[in-house]
Amino acid sequence: MDYQALFENWEDLREVHAGDTVFAEGDRADCMYFVLDGEIELRRHGEPTSLEGPGGIIGESALLGGAHSGNAVARSDARLARLDRDQLETLAEDNAEFALQVMAALAKRLRTVDAYISARLRADKND
Repeated sequence: MDYQALFENWEDLREVHAGDTVFAEGDRADCMYFVLDGEIELRRHGEPTSLEGPGGIIGESALLGGAHSGNAVARSDARLARLDRDQLETLAEDNAEFALQVMAALAKRLRTVDAYISARLRADKND
């Protein structure tokens, strides 16, 4: 899906600079973001878990579940399209491909977190 075209005239854009925190662990989630330009690093307990570039989605699981479980920090200057829950629902209802893309992002995030937890458990077991 071409997010650049979808969000070309989006009114709620956020620009961040390298090193800026997009959201922090424990923050209440009132939106999710689509990365239009730049790179955002996701971290859990200070450790990097993934890097999202253009076309990436961040904050989606927290938007659907309450609070952020990690931090999102800009690795470079970035431009993000901000969607609140109502906007997400409207886009998902109007565009099945969009809804599937968000579900795919959620599945990817779950796999990433699962791998992170497994690695931590192995490391703790070897200590």
